[in-house]
Amino acid sequence: MSVKIKWQIFTAETRSDGTWRSNSPTLEELLNVMASPDRIKERTTDIEDSMARLAIRGLPYFKITEVTSGNKREKNCTEKPFGVRC
Repeated sequence: MSVKIKWQIFTAETRSDGTWRSNSPTLEELLNVMASPDRIKERTTDIEDSMARLAIRGLPYFKITEVTSGNKREKNCTEKPFGVRC
């Protein structure tokens, strides 16, 4: 699974290893500190979604823009807020 967040020109995406990738090295470093799996307090079945939700709580201008399911990634399908698109 992968979750992407965005605000203006800044984008970031969760990785399956529990880290962030971003077009901004500074944002990537910030997210890896503030929205890492170690910071998630509640039980979760989807660690990447929880990381993204934690990130947008700390960075309120950011929004989740795309959720890509791991098993659908091979088929290039993405889950958008209003359903799955292939």
